[in-house]
Amino acid sequence: MTTNLPVLAGVDLGKKFRAMVNKIAWKVPRHRGRITVLLDDLPDSSARLDLVRLAVIVALERNAKSVQVLPITACDWNGGQSEWFISRTEPARGFTFANGQEQSGERTVTLAESGDRIVRVAINGKSVKVRPPSEVECRRLLESGALGTQLRFPVFPSSGPSMLARGAGPRELVLWRCGLATTTFRLPGPVLAATHVAETSTESLIALIEADGELVVHAEGYPADGLRRLHVPIDFSVADEAERDLSPLYLDMDEPWQFSTYFRRAGTWWRLRWDHGTISLTASTSAVHRPGSFPFHTKHWGAPDVLLGPGHTYAAANGPTWKTWGTEWDDTVIPVPPDEDVLGLTKIEGEPALLTREGGVLRARTSENGRTVVDFAGPVIPHHELPWVAVQRSAHLVEVLDVATSAVLHRVGTAGAIR
Repeated sequence: MTTNLPVLAGVDLGKKFRAMVNKIAWKVPRHRGRITVLLDDLPDSSARLDLVRLAVIVALERNAKSVQVLPITACDWNGGQSEWFISRTEPARGFTFANGQEQSGERTVTLAESGDRIVRVAINGKSVKVRPPSEVECRRLLESGALGTQLRFPVFPSSGPSMLARGAGPRELVLWRCGLATTTFRLPGPVLAATHVAETSTESLIALIEADGELVVHAEGYPADGLRRLHVPIDFSVADEAERDLSPLYLDMDEPWQFSTYFRRAGTWWRLRWDHGTISLTASTSAVHRPGSFPFHTKHWGAPDVLLGPGHTYAAANGPTWKTWGTEWDDTVIPVPPDEDVLGLTKIEGEPALLTREGGVLRARTSENGRTVVDFAGPVIPHHELPWVAVQRSAHLVEVLDVATSAVLHRVGTAGAIR
């Protein structure tokens, strides 16, 4: 069993891709520990640059204990000595960490595409030129781990930059991780709820599945041995539930002698709990459930009329307006027209914003104005920590949009490119 999900979990991109990784890996220094790979979060990038960027990530993983991959929009900590930044523009757009430290130029990789289909990879004053396949073939490779698989009930299951969806059957999950290839997992039993968690030392796909008439925990990647103690008999069919929903699985792991998981079934939230060796399955006493800002933590709120936003931020109706508060900003009042439903709380450039919906129109409302994010009749899935929303354009395509600009940042596709 591996200790973490590898970058290319469930994916083999072929000899040409491996040759590209080998060529880049010679320029990457070794690192003894786990490193964080930070990515730009820009719209309209080519699939060719995305594939080369993936090759750089694989080369970094080969030369380190393991890697954690995040967009720079999720980078809110003090800078250290283990962050690498891969930029799809040259020169790289600079950024600073929470403590004001700038990202190291020695650990910044830039990609530049020339007119002769060559991509130049620059690493700390050294460069290597690679020739990725055509745009169509690169798109097919990036989707190769889930080609032909239908995406059902997509969810952002955690505070990290990943998405889960059901695949073709009750045992199949499709995992997308920002910057990596989409891949399919076929689990030992029908899946009721699932999450993907990644932190500085561990990464895992964790699911509640049905096995021998019980709900049990299954983990791909990091073993999550404590969670494996959770098992409880059930009197319903998880395979039937799989036709209606995919619940996110929220983890509450503060103490080794007392921990819980939360999941949704038939519109009700449930808590599966371990308490000094006693296992219980009960309806949750909280009305609001969200993943915590860090893996293995869950946010709760008893009343249904309070929104939980990124970090320690909150919002609640206050007459004809909404009031937002928290540790990241001063109390702010946001007016909301009576015909708009408030769906969530996010932030734009550090300031609070409410996501509202009127018919098919999703808007982002701040204290000063409101703007349309997307006009879409189907489900819209807000991310709990990042300023993202997802819309399912077809059975094989989910787009991740930037709340502030409406730009399509990521396309999670499984149909495969047409040759």
